[in-house]
Amino acid sequence: MLETDQMWRTNLIRLCGLAAIVAGVLRVIASVIPGTTPRIMALYFFIDVFLLFGSIGIYGFQREEIGLTGTLGFLLQVVGALILITRDVAVLGSGAYLVGALMFAAGLDLLAAGSWKGKRFPRWILILWVLSTIVGPIGYFSEGLSVLFIVSGMLFGVAFAGGGITVWFSDAAN
Repeated sequence: MLETDQMWRTNLIRLCGLAAIVAGVLRVIASVIPGTTPRIMALYFFIDVFLLFGSIGIYGFQREEIGLTGTLGFLLQVVGALILITRDVAVLGSGAYLVGALMFAAGLDLLAAGSWKGKRFPRWILILWVLSTIVGPIGYFSEGLSVLFIVSGMLFGVAFAGGGITVWFSDAAN
């Protein structure tokens, strides 16, 4: 019974790692598609859902090593992703994007700090996560530097997909 539970957990974490890969790839694609048409908003809905499940996999993969900092970061990510998802389906107004995105970014930074200690992810992934949360707000709030928002999405997407690949191809049960 214990072995079956462990195998189920491992498979679930790996599937969530796959969700992180999909979220990252879609985020890179969305970074270069301008606009807020219904199709683009539908794409962001799927990205945000995959981000939620990807975050669960990334956390589950290293939950024992990341300490309180990483766990608090994960919780902020989940709340941020849920806010983004409810904004995507028009339960919350467009102003909720900023709140959800900033919560997710702050959570990602804390998770990266805990992950640095946990040593289960390559350092480049953690560095790109943090870099994306610095560059993104600069691009979002500075009209003349809006290209940085695109760069941020690409950095984040590559790193999140990299995190998913790490989970997918590693022994998630440990």
